[in-house]
Amino acid sequence: MFAILLCFSVFTVKSQIVKFNRLYADTTPTMRNIVVTDSGYVLVGGGGTPIYILTAFIDNLGNLNLTKKIRKTSYNIYHGLENTLIKTGQNYLLSGTLSNQSNSNNRVYLLKFHNSFDTIWSNSYFLDTLFSSGQACWQDLDGNIYITGQKGMNGALSNGLLLKTDSVGSLIWHKTFGGSGIDYGTKIGPTYDGNLLIGGYSTSYSQSGNWLLLKTDTAGTQLWLNPYLGHVDENDGWVRGLINTSDSCYIATGNFAVVNWDLRVSVVKIDKNLNIIFSKLFLKSSAYTSANSIIELQSKDYLLTGIEMRSGVTILGFLMKLSPDGNIIWKRNYNATGNINSSSRALAVATTPDGGYAFTGYVNDSQLSPSQQMWLVKTDSLGCDGAHSCDDTTMFVAPLNLPDSVCFGDSVNLTFGFGGRSAPYTLHSTSGFAEDSIYYFDSGNDTITRTISFLPQQANTQYTFTVTLTDPWEATKTGQYSFYVKNCSTSVALQNSDLLAFQVYPNPATDKIHISSATQTEAMVLLLNMQGSVVGETSLINQTATLNTQSLASGVYTVKIVYATGFVIKRVVKM
Repeated sequence: MFAILLCFSVFTVKSQIVKFNRLYADTTPTMRNIVVTDSGYVLVGGGGTPIYILTAFIDNLGNLNLTKKIRKTSYNIYHGLENTLIKTGQNYLLSGTLSNQSNSNNRVYLLKFHNSFDTIWSNSYFLDTLFSSGQACWQDLDGNIYITGQKGMNGALSNGLLLKTDSVGSLIWHKTFGGSGIDYGTKIGPTYDGNLLIGGYSTSYSQSGNWLLLKTDTAGTQLWLNPYLGHVDENDGWVRGLINTSDSCYIATGNFAVVNWDLRVSVVKIDKNLNIIFSKLFLKSSAYTSANSIIELQSKDYLLTGIEMRSGVTILGFLMKLSPDGNIIWKRNYNATGNINSSSRALAVATTPDGGYAFTGYVNDSQLSPSQQMWLVKTDSLGCDGAHSCDDTTMFVAPLNLPDSVCFGDSVNLTFGFGGRSAPYTLHSTSGFAEDSIYYFDSGNDTITRTISFLPQQANTQYTFTVTLTDPWEATKTGQYSFYVKNCSTSVALQNSDLLAFQVYPNPATDKIHISSATQTEAMVLLLNMQGSVVGETSLINQTATLNTQSLASGVYTVKIVYATGFVIKRVVKM
């Protein structure tokens, strides 16, 4: 059996949550791992020439207290991918790649170090090939360590790699997976049933590169392999985030190539039988859009981090909170410097004991010295970092096309924009519109829109209505709006005698609505919902008519009686 050994110690939560957005100067660091401890944040990445592993400790207030560089003479040392640092007790495990500077031969590298960043032991593994690499590792309760990565074959081709060691890094076995193309593993972790789940990349099963998902037992025996095909004709890249969810399913994240590396964020959830529960694309496409890490929260929601391009030049980090169904609850963008020409990359994310989040990455900005620096952001539970507008987010609701006047008898279609600190929202209007559980668009737009449609019930008057937005905390934002309803046609009958000639009953109605006329007037009877759509119709025969409403939902409807010289409108409530 496996257990997640990346644990968070609890410290006393202060009355005010600490938030910050900080840069830390070092030589070209790329921080891709974060672990939360009781006193602060452990960050691990790489940088420098020759390339080394960079470790850093930052306290709870954002102060940089310690950095160390793990080097090896005559070698470049590459760390693994995002969120692959393992905390085991008071120590840490990290997989990577050891590259010989003289001949570029690569080996899988495994490192264990103290919480003070001093190396306890390190091992590299020669696997009968000039090229092998480690990208992620995991450790079980017995101390065995599993590494996934890549093992070279002929030329540029490679197999995916699964390697097992004991608790001190001694090799037990290694196995390969994939087909005849380029295959490699990028993520590894335990499954709900005590096996291993591996995410990666493959060109062996399609015309281009796609995600690869693999499940094995602890002996490395393949249980299933799923070359997930995003866009068959384009290269989607590798699995960047992979988790086993609390409902015994799996979520993989990465990119979807629209065309020629024009990318969108992709999040796919599958069950244990590989059936897709949801597959969603987020954010506008660009060459820089990317999902980098995903975690599941105690609320069963998901937190996703990555980067996106905004305004054509600015690369921003983002946090996005998703519902269990994959809907956007909120999305926040982060710029480390405020420079529109900067590149702020959010790579690895973790929860914090105060209910907030912390993510790390790096920033490129020509106005900095050095131009590339490590980056750490601490937010509250809504993703606010103390430096951006989301700290001042207030709910808003406003019409985008409110007219001065409308014609009586015409359907009015008003589009409203709204938003606030967090979805899901409820939008209600006294015109009869009501919708619950409203989430943000897949594009991640900060404004949601809805069209409210209805039929004014009286001409030559000012029509006034209210729209109320409610968020998950029951906070509300209400706006009152009005327009004039004018009589645009002389054929519209509005005389009191015409109105009184027709009776609609019962009101409220249950199964049927009856219409009667005091005169011999022939008429067509229409039943419309509040959006102006016809949901029932009949003819007035022998001064009476009946509309069946049994199958209609409860709400407010309009009976429109059309006769030779005009029409009258009467409102009725269906119980």
